[in-house]
Amino acid sequence: MSRSNEGKEQLKEILERPEYQAYEQESQTASQRLLDVIAQWVKELLETWFPNFQVSDSAINGWIYFFGFIGIGILLFIVIKLVGRLSGEKKLSEKRTFSMTSDLAWSSEKHVQEAEARAAGGQYSEAARHVFLGMLLDFDTRDLVEVKTWKTNGDYENELQDSNHALSADFSFLAKTFDQITYGNRTLQKEEFDEFRFRAFQWMDQEGRKEA
Repeated sequence: MSRSNEGKEQLKEILERPEYQAYEQESQTASQRLLDVIAQWVKELLETWFPNFQVSDSAINGWIYFFGFIGIGILLFIVIKLVGRLSGEKKLSEKRTFSMTSDLAWSSEKHVQEAEARAAGGQYSEAARHVFLGMLLDFDTRDLVEVKTWKTNGDYENELQDSNHALSADFSFLAKTFDQITYGNRTLQKEEFDEFRFRAFQWMDQEGRKEA
């Protein structure tokens, strides 16, 4: 007899064993008991709300299956949307912060000046981007982080957790907003930019920027 046939015979023998049959029956019985409990609860609920309404047990079971499938569908939809959102945020966080060499070549002061000019022209998203880059370059001069072209905001956040824990919470907010406006096509309004600018400037070293 071939190994394939031997395997089929062994599987058939296992399935026909009394202990497996008992387990199968017990599983089916437990499922049926749960369905019966739910059906009884639904029936009592309907009788309470609609005393004159008569409905058969089979109809109630049908409703349970129907709404159960709908519930599973809604749950799957929520899970898929959540996974997609988390995946999108992860992709954003993996983008390099200094995507252009020219951004890294500028000084912190030049980025701040550019941010002010952009904000004056109503370009708040671009202004926030320059504020963030200027802040990172400022951190670099103070040895809080080491700016590199290949690094992501996640890399800088990890460095800040080692060098300045008090700063890391604000940085997480600023980094997420930066990723969204740079790679996620988010547009900032003036009020959002003002908050972003304030939270960035309060951590920058140069005198006068906290009041700027």
